[in-house]
Amino acid sequence: MRFGIHIRISSGLVKGLDRAAELGCEAVQLFSQNPNGWAARPLEPREAEAFREKAASLDIHPIVLHTPYLVNLAAPDDDIWGKSVKALAHAVVRGRQLGAETVVTHIGSHKGAGYDLGVQRICEAVRRSLEAGDGPAIALELGSGAGASIGSTFEQVADILGCLDDVSQRVGIAIDTAHLYGAGYDISTSEGVGNLFSQIESNVGLDRLLLVHLNDTLVDLGSHRDRHHHIGRGNIGVKGFAEMLNYTIHRDIPGIIETPGDTIAFDQANLDALRELRRQR
Repeated sequence: MRFGIHIRISSGLVKGLDRAAELGCEAVQLFSQNPNGWAARPLEPREAEAFREKAASLDIHPIVLHTPYLVNLAAPDDDIWGKSVKALAHAVVRGRQLGAETVVTHIGSHKGAGYDLGVQRICEAVRRSLEAGDGPAIALELGSGAGASIGSTFEQVADILGCLDDVSQRVGIAIDTAHLYGAGYDISTSEGVGNLFSQIESNVGLDRLLLVHLNDTLVDLGSHRDRHHHIGRGNIGVKGFAEMLNYTIHRDIPGIIETPGDTIAFDQANLDALRELRRQR
């Protein structure tokens, strides 16, 4: 597993990579556009080329793009759904420009319109987004299960992937440790982590796991809430993350932290905690 952070790019794409390099990142994640809006700034070819060259020179890979928080692939409202499809397609195109391997997206909520309709909308949204062209795979990120959301269990993501079998080579899943705990998966123990990966294998297949977000959490198990915290300092704890690495350490996939705090010191402490656990394996 290659560790990294979600980089801030307000000062520019390349400067975001410079910060990641200071921290010794092996992989990075960044937003495909404004995370809280629908507007997307065009990417200048020279800017994209500079980013690709810088990432290659620093040996930072894989590159992951994260879609905006507003995306709801299951939305029954045609306007929101259409904007969500456009945002995901934009991420696929921008991912190709930046040399990204994966676009990760939250899945969404059927808003009371029904599970089956929601799954149908998700599958159609993903399929249309992939039509934007060749490029990165789409990783559907499991949520914590709040409200009428879809995709907080491996049985649910299996339903989604089942109807995307024709594009299976470009669609997989992402797991977030904080989301998993909120959804009811007790990954604070060896037994719990073993059960988790058994469920991934039986419902989805480990080859479909494209990305792991590594975040501790302060929420109660199965609370269907999402609150990220620093590695080893929440309810998952050091043992939980050590066990997670037992199952992922030999896979060349990114492990991205999305922990709170907007300073290098916070990121450094969380990365160092993960590196120490990896060193002990």
